Amino acid sequence: MLQFLILSFLIFTFKFSLANDLVNEPKPLLKNEIHRGVCWVGERQMLPNYSIPKAKEFGVEWLSITPFGWMQNHKTPEVHSGGYLWGETDEGLIVTTREAHKNGVKVLLKPHLWITQPLENGWRGEINFETEAEWKKWENSYKKFILHFAEIAEEEGIEILCIGTEFTNPVKVRPQYWRNLIKRIREIYSGKLTYAANWYDEYEKVVFWDDLDFIGIQAYFPLSEKNNPSIQELNEGWQPHKKSVQEIAEKFGKKVLFTEIGYKSLKGTAIEPWVWPEQLNNLTANDLDFSEQENAYESLFQTFGQEDWFGGFYIWKWYPSHNSISSSNIGFTPQNKPAEKLLKKWYTK
Repeated sequence: MLQFLILSFLIFTFKFSLANDLVNEPKPLLKNEIHRGVCWVGERQMLPNYSIPKAKEFGVEWLSITPFGWMQNHKTPEVHSGGYLWGETDEGLIVTTREAHKNGVKVLLKPHLWITQPLENGWRGEINFETEAEWKKWENSYKKFILHFAEIAEEEGIEILCIGTEFTNPVKVRPQYWRNLIKRIREIYSGKLTYAANWYDEYEKVVFWDDLDFIGIQAYFPLSEKNNPSIQELNEGWQPHKKSVQEIAEKFGKKVLFTEIGYKSLKGTAIEPWVWPEQLNNLTANDLDFSEQENAYESLFQTFGQEDWFGGFYIWKWYPSHNSISSSNIGFTPQNKPAEKLLKKWYTK
């Protein structure tokens, strides 16, 4: 009888201790199912074999890989394939995907159109044609372009395919084309689908989110009107955008992926996050600011990291040749900057 009582006490003590450990176990900073992703840069030569393992050290679990197509301008109704760099070619895409999968990293394939000779400063969001014949020509050309990548995605077991990026006007004026295209892609590709809508005047107006698996947003929302905003001020700057994004997620019952989001390591980076550093003139060493980049990421993760309707982050951008990135780089990458440690904290804990 005494032995039985002792055994019962020990079992009770073990169960109580285990339950207490579970209660007190710290929650991950991000919900477990949130995509911890980066936008992979396609470089000129084959990636070093340490590249993806190095990214995994920072908690990266997803890569967004971007092969490019191109148009001469937003009024030329033809899409041409072919990346300029090895990482943007079919070979580079396939090698990178296989290396990612070998290391337990998943892939979002995000083909992207580039305007090579802009006319009247027009960009892909303003693609427009005067005749139905021109529209049909462009649509058939783009369908051929994206179905090619759908075939590769299926053959390589790529987890998510993005059907297009920032086609504001074509999506607005030709919605049935996109529904038909989605149907055709699903005949070839069995994985998940998304579309990457622009943050400005597009994602709220896309009508075919119900045909996709994720809502995708290129999330370069303005968060401040001044340099050096505090994290709290940045959190407040997110609130109207967050409310709008959540409403779309709940309306369609789909999780939201930020298919691109990033901040430059410059003063005022949260004022106009979408502006490329190459577009800024007369920059000096005094414009370099790591703290603003770091605070912007901290605010991003605080704002969305525990939301049930939110699906994940793809940070723009991440270079395979990690050690070659200068610590004084003013661009979007967090690599070799204080923001890198912040990313690791949020992606790993």
